[in-house]
Amino acid sequence: QPERYPQEAREEVARLWGQAFETLGVARIEGHGVSDTLIRDLRTEAAAFFELSSPEKMKHAYGPYGTSLGGYTPVGLEAVAQSVLGVEAAPDPVESFSIRCEANGTGMEPPASKGGWGALPFPSAEKYVDAMERILSALHKMSAMALDLTEPDFFDSYYSRPNGNALRIAHYPPATAHSGKEFRYGEHTDYSGFTILLQDDQDHSNGAGGLEIQDPATQQWIPVLPTTTTTASFVVNIGDLWKRWTNDKWTSTNHRVTCPSFGSEGAEHARLSIVYFTGPRADAVISTLPGHGVSRHPPILAGDHLLKKIARTNV
Repeated sequence: QPERYPQEAREEVARLWGQAFETLGVARIEGHGVSDTLIRDLRTEAAAFFELSSPEKMKHAYGPYGTSLGGYTPVGLEAVAQSVLGVEAAPDPVESFSIRCEANGTGMEPPASKGGWGALPFPSAEKYVDAMERILSALHKMSAMALDLTEPDFFDSYYSRPNGNALRIAHYPPATAHSGKEFRYGEHTDYSGFTILLQDDQDHSNGAGGLEIQDPATQQWIPVLPTTTTTASFVVNIGDLWKRWTNDKWTSTNHRVTCPSFGSEGAEHARLSIVYFTGPRADAVISTLPGHGVSRHPPILAGDHLLKKIARTNV
């Protein structure tokens, strides 16, 4: 709730927020108010789901990755590096479960919509989504201030429902067999709005590999280390539409997930990431924000951009 803080404090945080996205394109947020219990419960529920047999998990499969119904996607059907035009890549060793924005109402649409939220294998998902929506609202207000927009609620109209928000729980099985792969998730930029990531707290521990970002200035890859504090933090990066909105002032940063070192202790463990992807409604026209110069990019529809990206990743 940004309104609780003095104007001077909000302006300073907004300045730092904008600076982060003008340079690395990534920030970390703490003091977010999401309870440790909620985070722990969702992680436990996710781990239990991915331990189920393949036939049990496939009961929640509703189509290819990116389908509007969400649901389960098994290993071997997604190659995220192919979201970059002209790139060909092998499938990523990851399985996932997505919960998409619903067409009507104020919540998300569970894939098993006949049974509502109660039919999902993640009892804590609804509360987690509510928490992410609250964080997203604050991030949008902070971004409006950072970008010198006169209306604090400038981005609200872009995110009226149905929008592109989705909760994705991604599970990377243990890498005990030498696959010859260098990456668990290939190099890419995210597609739409803010990505709010709860990364695996064992990233880059005991040879586990993990999330890396590419410094836009040096092109060097930088490991993103989990925080060592007892309270979880979230890694936030921006998708392609923010780069267009800001006329390249903010950068949509390349990132990837590296594989564990073969034979390492880290290779014996699965990796779990919980990602809240956000994006405008499909019919939103994305063009350069007021006061940000002559546009370097033509206007695009948010939905068209997202669907083209997702379609290229399906294998």
